[in-house]
Amino acid sequence: MNDDDDRPTDELLDPVAASHPNMPRRGPVYLAFGAVVLAGMLGALIGYGLVGASCSERPPRLQQLLAGAVRGYHAHSRSCTVPLAGGTMFGAALAAVGAGVVAVLMLRAMGDWRINDRHFEDPGAE
Repeated sequence: MNDDDDRPTDELLDPVAASHPNMPRRGPVYLAFGAVVLAGMLGALIGYGLVGASCSERPPRLQQLLAGAVRGYHAHSRSCTVPLAGGTMFGAALAAVGAGVVAVLMLRAMGDWRINDRHFEDPGAE
C-alpha cells in the first residue's frame, strides 16, 4: 500500500483492473471504427452517384434548340464539379455519423452485457 494512494500496488500495475468497468475491449472498438470509415466511404459513393445522375454538364435540350434557332443566343452549360463534391461530402458525413451512432450504442450495450455477466456468475463461488 502506498501512503498517498488507497489502492493496492497490484491494481496500479494492472491496466485492466484500473479501467472503467463499462470500457469496451479494443477489438470491437477497432471493428466499429472500421465500420464507420467503410460507411463513410459508401455514403460518399452514394452521394456522388445521386448528384452525378441528376447533374448534366450539357445544356438542356430547350437551350440547345434555342441556340440553333435564335441568332446570337448562347446556350449556357454549368459545371457539376461543385455539386459533385458537395454531394460526396454530404453523403460521407451523413453515413459516417449514422454508423457512428450505431457503433457507440453497440459498444455501450456490449459493455453492459459484460458487467451483467459478472453479476450473474455462480453465486456459490464466493
